[in-house]
Amino acid sequence: MHSKDLFRAVLEKTRAGEDTVLATIVAEAGSGPRSAGAHMLVDKSGRVCGTIGGGTVEYKAVQFAQNLLEQRQSRRRTYHLYQNDEEELGMLCGGDMEVYFQFIAGGSETTTAFAEACLARLEKDEDLWLFIDLTDVSGWTMALYAPGLPPAGMELSEADIKALTRNKGILVKTGNRRIYGEPVNFAGKVFIFGGGHVAQALQPLLAAVGFRSVVFDNREDFVTRELFPTAFGLITGDYDNIGETCGICSNDYVVIVTHAHDLAVLRQVIHKNCAYIGVIGSKTKAAALKRELLDEGVSEELFNGINLPIGLPIRSETPEEIAVSIAGEMILRRAERRAGQG
Repeated sequence: MHSKDLFRAVLEKTRAGEDTVLATIVAEAGSGPRSAGAHMLVDKSGRVCGTIGGGTVEYKAVQFAQNLLEQRQSRRRTYHLYQNDEEELGMLCGGDMEVYFQFIAGGSETTTAFAEACLARLEKDEDLWLFIDLTDVSGWTMALYAPGLPPAGMELSEADIKALTRNKGILVKTGNRRIYGEPVNFAGKVFIFGGGHVAQALQPLLAAVGFRSVVFDNREDFVTRELFPTAFGLITGDYDNIGETCGICSNDYVVIVTHAHDLAVLRQVIHKNCAYIGVIGSKTKAAALKRELLDEGVSEELFNGINLPIGLPIRSETPEEIAVSIAGEMILRRAERRAGQG
């Protein structure tokens, strides 16, 4: 579940005056169905959104959260995911996971303001982390951290912040305190050049896994909200001069699926050191583009950094299958970059 969906759900429930419990996996050991950073929001009716692994452990966690709703309390709990353990979860994962159950009072002005701030920051092109102080379970504190945005209400050293700002959720002990940190956004957008069938299948997939996409085409009919209701941005422009409307930087991902204008776009982005550049096409097309660009002075090393043909080799044929292969390749690339930052 994307962070924006989680905070939107928290905001809606809190504004409506409904108590909720936010269950967060803050640490895990061994194998488990989900890792640190997985969230599930629970109200008196049951799970609202998110998941911490499904199956018996999630069923038990929902029950525990509903009990806490009645008590209006927060708690930590560790689940042992072994067959025939004392919890009788009957799971074969062979690991442990620590879950923090965070009671959120309906109507809380503090939580409402925090959720609004989260949603506003998630619209920015920035690296962003969520910190939760778990030292006093009943008196938790949440804060946002970004470069230039100190975590409000938390006195943390530079070493603490460095330990907490990893590419995945992590629980850090500092002195007598326990602080949990997780990334909720990474800088960078996806520029999809071409609004045809592949783009129409790809953009919703990317939105579902947390990529913010801008779709570009020189035809107004191919960059509409009807075609791309969840796109971050829509641009109608000139393929020969994308710089007029696209401020592409090194954090951005570029997907080129125009067919007729691929070379024009590639010429303009190949030197930008983007996080990812992929171009649709066959091996024959790749060879032709390579000859063209090498003749124009592009180095072979630079060209080899392009994903051409685009997508993972899963023998995709239809636009929908091609979209899955592209999304998979981009998820892999994003994970590699985050690992490098962590």
